[in-house]
Amino acid sequence: MFEFLRKMIGPIMILVLVAFIATIIFSWGGGGFREGPKDTVGMIDGEKISINTFDRYYSNLVRKEQQNSDEDITPEKSAELRKQAWSQLVGDFVINREIEKRKITVTPDEVYEYLKFYPPQVIQETPQFQTDGKFDYQKYINAMVNPQNATMWSQLEAYVLPDLKRTKLQSQIINTVRVTPSEVMNAYLADNERVKIGYINIQSITLEPKVEIPNDTQVKAYYEEHKDDYKQPRKAQLNLVMFEKTPSQNDWDKGYYEIKDIYDSAAAGVDFAELAAAFSDDRSASSGGDLGWFSEGQMVAPFDSAVATLNVDDISKPVKTRYGWHIIKMYEKSIENKAVPGSQETRPVKRYHAAHILIKVEPSQEAVETIYNNALDFEEAAKSEGLVPAAEKYNYDVKTTAPFDESGMIQYLGDMPEAAQFAFSHKPGDLSPIFETRAAYFLTSVDSLIPEGYTPYETAAASIGKRLVAESAEKLALDTATIVYDNIKSGGGFSGSAKRYGFDYKESDMINSNSMVPGIGRSDEIIGAAFAMKNINDVTRPVEYERGAVIMTLLDRRSANLETFNQMRDSLHYAVQLQKSQDIYSRWFDNIISNSKIENYLDEFYTGN
Repeated sequence: MFEFLRKMIGPIMILVLVAFIATIIFSWGGGGFREGPKDTVGMIDGEKISINTFDRYYSNLVRKEQQNSDEDITPEKSAELRKQAWSQLVGDFVINREIEKRKITVTPDEVYEYLKFYPPQVIQETPQFQTDGKFDYQKYINAMVNPQNATMWSQLEAYVLPDLKRTKLQSQIINTVRVTPSEVMNAYLADNERVKIGYINIQSITLEPKVEIPNDTQVKAYYEEHKDDYKQPRKAQLNLVMFEKTPSQNDWDKGYYEIKDIYDSAAAGVDFAELAAAFSDDRSASSGGDLGWFSEGQMVAPFDSAVATLNVDDISKPVKTRYGWHIIKMYEKSIENKAVPGSQETRPVKRYHAAHILIKVEPSQEAVETIYNNALDFEEAAKSEGLVPAAEKYNYDVKTTAPFDESGMIQYLGDMPEAAQFAFSHKPGDLSPIFETRAAYFLTSVDSLIPEGYTPYETAAASIGKRLVAESAEKLALDTATIVYDNIKSGGGFSGSAKRYGFDYKESDMINSNSMVPGIGRSDEIIGAAFAMKNINDVTRPVEYERGAVIMTLLDRRSANLETFNQMRDSLHYAVQLQKSQDIYSRWFDNIISNSKIENYLDEFYTGN
């Protein structure tokens, strides 16, 4: 069993690194009532993701942020944490689905051996397993073999089981990775061979003012010659009338009576936190409705206005927002000076520590049925009169989507294949059936069909002009570099030639093949030419790169020590294998994410307006 774990150490390390990378690739604070009127925050391959599921990820990130910083979580940081939480949730979802698909299991013996050799951190920090404040491995082993601790071990098994399954999944994905001796040698040379260069960097952007502006004839000629670059697929536009699934007045009245009863109890002296825990529909209910500290303007407008009128220990009368009915209790107030973004000035900002109780108001089934019946009635009128005339007659707003192609997103509707299929299989004026999203019913008609064609010359002309100027500047940079190079070869020297033509001569530090060159960045063309020089004072011909042309001279060169390579061969082999494994896993992960149908509704739950 230990042999199994030894083999899994590499994948476990990869798991940690890949999880970190995935967080970057896909890579939210206070305010407990910003969620929207439904419980679904998104869909992954047709499966609904609830706000409660999402909140576990989000709350975990918020706790970590609060532990690592004494600063308030700003709205901008909150949005960043929401994005991270959603990415982590999506990643876990698709990985767990893949584990189920591959029927990956972990045996009790494997779990036992893992726990035996890798005690979880939470266990190591438990006083029961410590001696003089330090983890005591013998106490841990004794507890493992004690039958009285079976419940604890079953809990630990549930704790580590997901990670062990993921480890096995990753092991399956990367088990084909092979590293050749030449790959190990190349990795060593890339990191240990170093050169120092002197260089003159002639950037094309600095030469653009010297380039003649192309005339209309030149721009048109380019457009005709590259016309395929401006080809557009066929597109469609829809007219639509929306019937939003909003609460009825009866729904709002029902919510008000409920919050009013809670307010009367709070005003009579019943503990506010206990009322919140018992009745609030917000996720802050578990903490007695406590929202923590927040700044003026951070909450939605009606809530923010109500807070501003409260004194310490006051409880507001019911407050209506788009989320429902609230009552608010003020705990503390302060005024702090906050830095003005982009300035060294500060301004006073009011801050509040408050709690609230939320009774969400959502459309009842009766309200949704009424809305659907309204859509049906309108559909009958639109069938005989047309969608736009019927909308004008019955005072409904008509929205016209932006042009979309057959595989694109549709404005107002999002990713709705059935609406796209309708648009491209009917003619202008044709009426669709009623479409439904989680937030509304829609009736649409085809507004226009735009045939496959080309971006009009008038639309493309400005970008073509800029492109021609850039291309001319790039050619001028190379021509100028050639003149400077000829002057160097004629005895003008690097520094003197640079000065003569108005450019800077610079010298790098010792760099390897993975280095960034100051003023140039990481360029394969530049690095390749630099390492191709073998002798001190060698000079390259002008080397083109994406932002201009460079002339280089070799100032110093240090070869890699092959004796050191022999000493490091095993560790280098492991490092290369780890990197290749990470790359393969990352590509696999990106592929399953891109092949998943992911719908994100978080903006509807977290809106700062």
